[in-house]
Amino acid sequence: MPDASEDDRRDDGRVDRRSLLKYGGSGAVAAGLAGCQSPQNPYPGSGIRADGNEESESESSDLEEPLSGETVRIGVLAPLDLPLGRSMGDGARLAAKQLRENGGIKGADVEVVVGDTKAEPAEAASQHKRLVNQENCDLTMGIFLGSALISTLDKSIAPLETIHITTASADPRAGRVVSKTNTFTSNTGEEEYEQFKYHFRAGPINLFDLADAMLEFVENKKDDLGWERVAVLTENPQEFTPYHDKLVESLDEIVDVPIVQRVGGVADWSPFYNNIEDENCDVALVGLALIGNSAVNQWADQRRDFEFGGIHVPSQSYSFWGSTDGNARHVFTMNAMTPQTNNTELTQPFVEAYNEEFDDVPIYSGAITYDAVNIVEQAITRAVEDEGVEGEIPGPETLIPILEEGTFGGSTILDEFQFTPPDAEYAHEPQWTSIEETGVPVFQQWQLDPEVAEDYGTMHSFHPEENKTADYTVPEWIGGDG
Repeated sequence: MPDASEDDRRDDGRVDRRSLLKYGGSGAVAAGLAGCQSPQNPYPGSGIRADGNEESESESSDLEEPLSGETVRIGVLAPLDLPLGRSMGDGARLAAKQLRENGGIKGADVEVVVGDTKAEPAEAASQHKRLVNQENCDLTMGIFLGSALISTLDKSIAPLETIHITTASADPRAGRVVSKTNTFTSNTGEEEYEQFKYHFRAGPINLFDLADAMLEFVENKKDDLGWERVAVLTENPQEFTPYHDKLVESLDEIVDVPIVQRVGGVADWSPFYNNIEDENCDVALVGLALIGNSAVNQWADQRRDFEFGGIHVPSQSYSFWGSTDGNARHVFTMNAMTPQTNNTELTQPFVEAYNEEFDDVPIYSGAITYDAVNIVEQAITRAVEDEGVEGEIPGPETLIPILEEGTFGGSTILDEFQFTPPDAEYAHEPQWTSIEETGVPVFQQWQLDPEVAEDYGTMHSFHPEENKTADYTVPEWIGGDG
């Protein structure tokens, strides 16, 4: 898929590059819900107040809310054996707790039910059916890995006609099948939209956009970091192919790329690393989700003469430093936010609240899921206030147009968010333009910083400038005798 021009992006439904719309999670609906905001609670659903004080009792506090006595049940589909899966469940639970403490959603209680997908397509679909049919969930969110997402979308989300908001998979196929311009079957695009319109993605940006972000990063930082020759190593499951192909299609226009390999099931990385050193590459630009630990340990233990990073999912977890006994130092990865960044005024309050609640640090999937719950809160609030819904939780036919048309603000990732429209090439996706315009993704690097943690690594962001918390560092063994 070739790079899209600015005009192409506008034509396919993405925002104009001059737009202020940002990619992120959610918080409040900035347009159409201004009446819900107040100095005490500027972002309805965030659970975080501007002055840090409890909301004062209003004259209408004794009035029954339109959804009093109802319960919004949210199902979360997550691989609980992975840190990013556990963070999804915890992010949703924290958002639900904060909503309950602030009166619920227009009076409705909020409950979260988690289904363990085990990162398996069949299990993800099975758990989705359980959450909807047995647990009576009004909608679901979560899912990691594109194969699990596509299986669930086809086998359960579409047939059960239940809204699902993806918060961990970047597979672009979901957005494509939702689009009214899609004609994968004999049906018209309109018919396929009606079948799959229940899917939305709050984040991360899809694999094509992730490739664009990586290309932008390399182009902007190559001179500062001294990168002239780059090796590309991407994990080889088919679902990662869109990112790999888009990246290598254009990367050689920016730097020399003597090595391009798909990798999988690797026990000994030495042959790959020997080849990278023989080609005098400055950095191994990786795309690893499931096999990243051994790659980092061998790179550091062998003191390899090249830098290491890219999209490295294991290193997005706070536990990664401990799991590698500090070998994570100097590894960099793309991320949505880090425990150190101040993407928005709500990022650090969210991190602190999450840590207090779970004695842990959130991963990107936890932040996006937290924000997705607040998207739901704002959509339901608008259904009540603008559409007159009361006495029952609004269904998909009411909420889908609100999600499609709304502008959401006050997230932990960026200040504003919109979904791409139904006639976009990739529909119901995060609107995203570039790192320069949005400030995300951020690029983090594991570093030692005694001011943050005496005996543990810190996930510092070194790019872009507005989310920077430290300068990039190079391993002390690079360029030496090993």
